[in-house]
Amino acid sequence: MPGFWVRIRGIDGLSNMNTSINEQLLERIRSINVNRSGDRRAPHKPLLLLVAIANLLQGKHELSFTEVESLLRPLLNAYAPPVSGQHEPKLPYWHLRSDQLWEISGDSELPRQQGGFTQMEGLRTSSGHLPERFAKALQRSETLVDTVVKMVLDAHFPESLHDDILAAVGLTSFAENMVAEEQAPYGLARKRDPKFREKVLRAYEHRCAVTGFRAALGGSYFGCEAAHVKWHAYEGPDTVENGLAMEPTLHKLFDAGAWSLTDDRRILVSADFTGSDEAVEKIRSLHGRPLRPPQQGMPLVSMEYIRWHREKELGGVFRYPALSL
Repeated sequence: MPGFWVRIRGIDGLSNMNTSINEQLLERIRSINVNRSGDRRAPHKPLLLLVAIANLLQGKHELSFTEVESLLRPLLNAYAPPVSGQHEPKLPYWHLRSDQLWEISGDSELPRQQGGFTQMEGLRTSSGHLPERFAKALQRSETLVDTVVKMVLDAHFPESLHDDILAAVGLTSFAENMVAEEQAPYGLARKRDPKFREKVLRAYEHRCAVTGFRAALGGSYFGCEAAHVKWHAYEGPDTVENGLAMEPTLHKLFDAGAWSLTDDRRILVSADFTGSDEAVEKIRSLHGRPLRPPQQGMPLVSMEYIRWHREKELGGVFRYPALSL
């Protein structure tokens, strides 16, 4: 069955109207203005969108500021790049209006600060929602929901964290139905090189570059994934210089900023990393250990991409401070 974005010619006006609204929604999501510092992007608005969609599908269209704050803060702590101080849910709650993807009831009546931002006492009495026409379009079409959610995830987060984010916002039921990347409308997703995984795993001989783990059965290898150092969502290339073979858990922890690499390609573990005794012992025991190089003749992981991952002014996701070397 053709996707919802295909224009239905000459059938009825309602179908064309629905298609037009769907296209408007996708265009606005593609054009969403996120805060940037160099190559560093803040995913606050995208996370709020996912929260709003999840609640809409559960029958809750209107969210109070207090609800948004309680739902969004742990997501920002887990999936937004680290900041000095604490993340502020009030910023996406207020500023997503400028992208015409969010409305705050009675916002024109809320008391403002001198710079135009509303006062906190006003925010705490307010509630927000997706624009009505977009909310109805999402409620009508599961395919549209899948496409929108995939667009948001692909544009702002590494693939290794997609399932975790879906579960965290309450959209787990849609994970299995995601529109395939090659089917995404209007070329909104930057396509991955299908050979990236093969090239990286071959370069590292299907062995984890961190632990050396490799498993084989019947001539097939298991247990390692090809990870981007600079995220694909942030224009990281699908090349061996930007790739590492990793065990899945280490891949997720790398993308979440629990560890990174020094300029001499040694493992750098965040002092903020915690967990069970076994997990802490395993990860901290890697600290300071040199990264395993690829097989002879293959390029080392690029210093440009290592520094992107580690240094926040370049876009980095590593959660300082690091353990002492």
